[in-house]
Amino acid sequence: MANFIDSFNKGIKAADKARANKDEIFSVIADLSDQLSLASEGKLKIDVVEKNETMNPFSITAKDLFGRKTYSAIVASNPLAASYRPEELARWRISESGYPCHVALPDTEIYCEDKVALENALARLIATPAAGKVLQSVMNQQVLTDDDF
Repeated sequence: MANFIDSFNKGIKAADKARANKDEIFSVIADLSDQLSLASEGKLKIDVVEKNETMNPFSITAKDLFGRKTYSAIVASNPLAASYRPEELARWRISESGYPCHVALPDTEIYCEDKVALENALARLIATPAAGKVLQSVMNQQVLTDDDF
C-alpha cells in the first residue's frame, strides 16, 4: 500500500521551501529596486510584470487575439514620471519551486540556482549597454512637478 502520509508531508515541505525561495528571490529584486532608486534620486523602480507577446499586425487571427501568449519580464519604470511607461530590461522565468530562475540577457541566458547567482545575474544585467540605455531612457521620462497639479 502506498504511503500517502509521507507524500503529503513531502508536498507540504516542498510548498514551504518554494514559498521561502520566492520570498528570497523577490527580496533580491526589491533590493535592486531600492538601490537603483537611491542612485537615481527616486527615478527608477524595478519590477517583474506580465507582458503580452507582440503580434504581427498584418497576420492577426481571432485565435491570436483570444489565445495571446504572455511572458514575465524584469522592467524599469519611473515612479516620478507623468505616466506609467515601464521599459523591459530582460525576460524572466521562475520555476514552481522558486529556483532555478532564469534571466534572459540580450546575448545570453542565465540560470540562477541560488541567491548569489541571482544577485550576480541582475548585476550583470544592469551593467550591459542595452540596460544602461533603457535605464537612462526611463530616468529621462517627463517628471511630474508641483505645477502639474
